[in-house]
Amino acid sequence: MSDHDWVSVGEYSSGLSAGVVSVRLTTEGIPHRIVPSLDRRDPTCSIWVPPEVLDRAKALLSRDAVPEDELTKAALSYPPPDDADDLK
Repeated sequence: MSDHDWVSVGEYSSGLSAGVVSVRLTTEGIPHRIVPSLDRRDPTCSIWVPPEVLDRAKALLSRDAVPEDELTKAALSYPPPDDADDLK
């Protein structure tokens, strides 16, 4: 199969954002490529996968990396910083 058969699974605002998604795909063993915009002034990047893993990649990317309720629980498990301490 050639690279011309690959399919985009999303466009991201920057290479950094695409890199985060790339780590998730790599962790799951999904082959992919990050493709930057051809316009140097455009920072967006797309991620492309072979068609045989398209459904798997879409399913993975449709799930939150960390469920929202777990993020909320983690955020609330620490007391907020005391801003007055920063002013001393």
